[in-house]
Amino acid sequence: MQKLRHLAGVVALTALVFALATPGSAQSINDVYQVGYYNVGPGIAFHVINTGQIGSPIDAATNQGTVCADIYIFDTNQEMLSCCSCPITANGLTNIHSGRALTAVPFTTGVIKIVSDRGCDETNITAPVPAGLRAFQTNAQVIGATETLFQPAPLTATEQTFLGNTCSFVHYLGSGVGVCACGGEDIILPPPGPQE
Repeated sequence: MQKLRHLAGVVALTALVFALATPGSAQSINDVYQVGYYNVGPGIAFHVINTGQIGSPIDAATNQGTVCADIYIFDTNQEMLSCCSCPITANGLTNIHSGRALTAVPFTTGVIKIVSDRGCDETNITAPVPAGLRAFQTNAQVIGATETLFQPAPLTATEQTFLGNTCSFVHYLGSGVGVCACGGEDIILPPPGPQE
């Protein structure tokens, strides 16, 4: 009888260890996901920095140290308007342009989500990089412009899948629109009104 209780205890302990070690939908990855907002007045800009967590860009041919900013831009109705993936070399900075929205809805106010990803595919987040990116943006306010740091949030498996699948859908429907762009000048969006 005692052997049976000992065996049951070992089985229960093994099951508990396995359950804690197995990834589940409730688990999340920390410091790979950042969120911010945009509020268009005369323009909006957001800048992303590669913090150099996975190496330096000594050998450009191997993309050592490159981390991608997987970008997802939503409107106030929680609909994704555009998405893209922007590679940034270690210790590098890039500016992100929103591009043209999937719908005729102008970019006026909404949410921007950024995932730090080594996989560089905004439709399938495969290799998140903790602390790989930091993002800043400038928003127009009544008193002038303010610059804010995007805030970190845990990336759950559910959110990771949602972002990739929704972005795939945006690209499929968009046929060239709904894709943001990397680099170049600061973002200066037109005032609210019909899109070109």
